Amino acid sequence: MLRLIGSGFVLAVFLAGCVTNGKDFPSDLQWIQKEQTRKDEVKMLLGDPYSVGNSGGKSTWTYGFYRYKLFGKSYTKELKFYWNPDGTVETFSFNSSFPTDTGQKRKGPVPSK
Repeated sequence: MLRLIGSGFVLAVFLAGCVTNGKDFPSDLQWIQKEQTRKDEVKMLLGDPYSVGNSGGKSTWTYGFYRYKLFGKSYTKELKFYWNPDGTVETFSFNSSFPTDTGQKRKGPVPSK
């Protein structure tokens, strides 16, 4: 029975060809202000973080959106907050491989010359 369920899941993933993990979030980060934006504001706008951690003694929150494809390119997007002890943003980092964020507006193969 478990093999049948497992096989069905693998088949569904294969047919779908795409698996997403995390929750998409806006790439416009102008609302984030160092030393001013607070944890409760971030949580209100983005929800619960995908993961929490510690970096060099600093509390961190990571928001992630991951789209994996069986065929073709997979994409990732992460926003990481590094918090001051008072609950304000010390600094943050944003990384994305999505074409809308990297400026790669192409939707198909590059035409040959």
